[in-house]
Amino acid sequence: MNAANSHDPGQTGDLDRGAQPMFHRVLRAQPLLVRDTLADIRRRFAADIDEDALGRLELVLAEVMNNVAEHGPWIGETGPDGGTLRAAPMIHICIVRHAGGLSCAVTDDGISLPDGCLLPGAIPDAHSVDLPEGGFGWFLIHDLTQELCYYREETRNFLAFRVPVSEDASSDPEKPAG
Repeated sequence: MNAANSHDPGQTGDLDRGAQPMFHRVLRAQPLLVRDTLADIRRRFAADIDEDALGRLELVLAEVMNNVAEHGPWIGETGPDGGTLRAAPMIHICIVRHAGGLSCAVTDDGISLPDGCLLPGAIPDAHSVDLPEGGFGWFLIHDLTQELCYYREETRNFLAFRVPVSEDASSDPEKPAG
């Protein structure tokens, strides 16, 4: 039996100190589920990373998942009686802690990202009386992450990025850690 199949069902799920922490969740893009997931992520990594990195991770993931919840279309699913139910898009999230920081992969079946979201840009003008609806979130995502990439395949969005932690925050001289 290989190591991937050797999980003892009697274990509590705690990882050895030598193991790299991971988090995985599949959820509907609904605000309360997003909030609960963020709280679970915080609990999962609180003992492993500094508060600054944890805050940056939480802010980026909140922005990404709430964008799906706010802008993703509700899709039809077949209910038990054969009728169509309306359901929020599905989000799949995976986070792995490693020497380079926290690598995150988020997929969803919401709408495609608007053009220009992944292009680095300046923060929108906040001095205007009519503040723009968009732009602040993607500015934050760009500013707080490294190695940001996105693609769409058929009906799914794939977003991946890394959030550096304090011991490797200086590894990219072009970008401050936060």
